[in-house]
Amino acid sequence: MEMVRDNAVSDRQKEHCAVNTMRRMLEKYSIEKQVEFEDAFLKFASSRTYAAIFDFETGIWKEGPDYFMDLYEEELAEQSETESEI
Repeated sequence: MEMVRDNAVSDRQKEHCAVNTMRRMLEKYSIEKQVEFEDAFLKFASSRTYAAIFDFETGIWKEGPDYFMDLYEEELAEQSETESEI
């Protein structure tokens, strides 16, 4: 499998890839958690995971929907732990 070279892909292409993968992740997430897609999106859009996906320097935009969801669920678990400690 050939690796994607970041300098060969425009920011517009990276954004398109990130948006499509995020959409697939949110579809799966909303079904699994039994929440409306729009609600899942609004919550996700204010997360660190969302910011990291669209920070193209991280390279996360190249990953798949399961990877996005794992990152997001880790973030939610961290938030839950922090809130329970308070």
